[in-house]
Amino acid sequence: MAGNLFPALFVGNYDHALDAQGRVCLPSDWRDKDGETELIMIPARSNALLLLPIATFMEFCGKAAKLAIANPKIQMALAYLGSESRRCRCDKQGRIALDKEKLASIGVDRKLKMIGAITHIRICSPENWQHPENPDDCLNEIQQVCESNDDFAGLLRGVLEK
Repeated sequence: MAGNLFPALFVGNYDHALDAQGRVCLPSDWRDKDGETELIMIPARSNALLLLPIATFMEFCGKAAKLAIANPKIQMALAYLGSESRRCRCDKQGRIALDKEKLASIGVDRKLKMIGAITHIRICSPENWQHPENPDDCLNEIQQVCESNDDFAGLLRGVLEK
């Protein structure tokens, strides 16, 4: 994933089942070509977990570190995030081991859904994944991002115009 504008680009959605060791195969398009895929699993809202590329997570950590120095609420939020996060590395077959306790906390026993969310992967139980009732609300949010002056907005605008 090195050398890209993003650390990764996650698109599509997949239904998977955990193997006996609590592993799931990461789609090949979501893996580093050099076989060194490492992700951070963090808690999310709405009965989900997120898998973030290390580079994305480290970028966030850099921003958060500046704010946390003098802010006890941010320090506590980061302590929570650190205690609830897990590192996940792909093996040679492209499988990642997921924390069974964290999966159970979002209602995943054996079957799970992996949703490509452009910059990260969303994991939830198949029952907890629903498309938005009004997709226009999502498209309005994307439009706001596109109208900002960030580099990401220009890239996303190019993707949407294709």
